[in-house]
Amino acid sequence: MRSGSNVDEAHGSCCERCFDYIITGDFSGLYRGAKKGIVTFFTNLSERYQNFQKWFAVKRKEQEQRAMDKTIEHPYPRIRKIVHTNCFEIVGNLVIFANTFVVGWQAELLPHTVTDRDKLVSTILENFFTFAFVVELTLSTLCWGWTSLLERENWMDVFLVFLGVLTTWILGPFGIEVDFLRKLTALRTLRLIRLARAVRLRPEFKEMWALMKGLTDSGETLFWTYVMIFCVLYFFAIIATSLIGKAEAFQDDALAQEYFGDVILSMLSLFQLMTLDSWTGFARPLMEKQVWVALFFIFFIAVAVFVMLNLVTAVIVENSFSESKSEEIELAVRLEREKEEELEDLKQFFLQIDLDGSGSLTKQEFFRATKQRKIRNKLRALDILPKDIDELWDILDDGKGELQVEEFQSGIRRLRGEAKSKDILRLSKELRQFEMSVDEVEGYIESSKGRLKGLQNQLTRCRADIAAFTRTLVRAKEAVKMAAQTQNMS
Repeated sequence: MRSGSNVDEAHGSCCERCFDYIITGDFSGLYRGAKKGIVTFFTNLSERYQNFQKWFAVKRKEQEQRAMDKTIEHPYPRIRKIVHTNCFEIVGNLVIFANTFVVGWQAELLPHTVTDRDKLVSTILENFFTFAFVVELTLSTLCWGWTSLLERENWMDVFLVFLGVLTTWILGPFGIEVDFLRKLTALRTLRLIRLARAVRLRPEFKEMWALMKGLTDSGETLFWTYVMIFCVLYFFAIIATSLIGKAEAFQDDALAQEYFGDVILSMLSLFQLMTLDSWTGFARPLMEKQVWVALFFIFFIAVAVFVMLNLVTAVIVENSFSESKSEEIELAVRLEREKEEELEDLKQFFLQIDLDGSGSLTKQEFFRATKQRKIRNKLRALDILPKDIDELWDILDDGKGELQVEEFQSGIRRLRGEAKSKDILRLSKELRQFEMSVDEVEGYIESSKGRLKGLQNQLTRCRADIAAFTRTLVRAKEAVKMAAQTQNMS
C-alpha cells in the first residue's frame, strides 16, 4: 500500500510528464500518460476507500462491543445504562407516536383560521419534540459511538433531527421563513418505521414488519415499473394521437380532441384506460364512429393491464421471496459469525481463568479464579449467577478432573443457549441407554433373587439334614450308653 506522500509524488511526476508531452507535441504519449494517470488515480482512490471501510468496520465493531459488553470499560457508563433500559426505548417510541399526531394537527390548521394561541402551542410543541429528538440522538451516539451516525438505518433520523434543529432553532429565531424546509419536517412521521423496527421481533407484529420490509425493499422494482409504464404509455400515446387525434374522422370531434388531441392528453387518457376507471365514457362514443378503435383499446388493455401489470405483480412477489431467502441466508451467516466471535470470547475467558497457562483447567484453578470480581462479572454477563458457580464445575466436568478449551467452550455455550433439537435428541438417547442399563440391572437383580432363593432352599434342607444328623447322634449316644449299662449289669 502506498503512503500519501508517495501518491502525491507519483501524481506530480505524472503531471510533469503530461506537460512535457504537450510541449513536445507527443499527443499519443499524452494520451497514454493521461490514461495511466487516471487509472492510477482511481486505483489509489479505491484502495483508500477500501482501507477506510476496513478501518470503519473495526471502529464500529469496537464501539458496538463496548456498548454491549458490560465488562468492558465505557467512557459514559451511566448513559450506556440508560440507553439499554426498556424505559428509554418506550419513552422514545411514545414521543415518536405523539409527534405523528401533532404533525397531523399542524397540517389541519388553515392559514386564515390559525389563532395566536394555536401558533404558540405549535411553537412550544415544535421546540419540545426537537429537544427530545436531539437528546435521544445524543444519548444514543454517546452510547453506541459516532459510527452509529453513519449506519444506513440511522440516516433518516440524523437528517430529520438536523432539519428540525435548522428550522426551529437556527432559522426560526432569525425570522427566516423557509416554507419548503418547514414542510419537510412533516417527514418526521417516517420515524414510525423505527417504531415498527423496534417491535419487529415480537410475533404479533411479524406480518406488519414483513409488509413494511417488502414495501421498502421494492423501491428499485417500483422505479423500473414506472419507467416501463411510462414507455408503454408513450408508445401507445403516439399511436393513439396519430390514429385518433389526427384522423380525419375525428378532426371535428370535441371528445376525441379532448382525450387524444396530443401525446400528453393521449398518455393521460390511456393511463385512465389502464386503471379501467370509467374508460367507457370516452371509448364507446369513439367506437360508434370508427369500429376499429375498439380493437386498439382491447389490444392496449391486453398488453398494459393483463400482461404488464400482472407481470409487475409477479416480479414484486418474486422479489419479496428472493429477499426473504436472502434474509435467511444473511441471518445464517450472521449467526455463524456471532458463533465464531462467541467462541473466541470464551477462549479468551478460558485463558484468563487458566492461571498457570497449561491449556487445561483444574478444579482448584477454576474456583480460585471465580473468587476474582472480574471473573464473576464475566460469568454474570454469561447469565451465570454467583450461586450457580459451585454447580458449574460439576456440570462441565465429565469426570476427568480437568477441562480443555473445547470442552469449556461447548459447555458454556450450551448453558447459555436454549435447548436445541440435537440436545434434546442426545438427552433422549442417553435416557434410553440409561433405561436399558436399568432394565439390565433389574434382570441381574431378578436372577440374583432366584439364585438366592435356591441357596435359601439348600440351606433349609442342609439345616434339616443337620437336625436329623443331630437326632441320630443323640440316639446313637443313648444307644451306646444303654449298651454300656447292660454290660455292667452282666
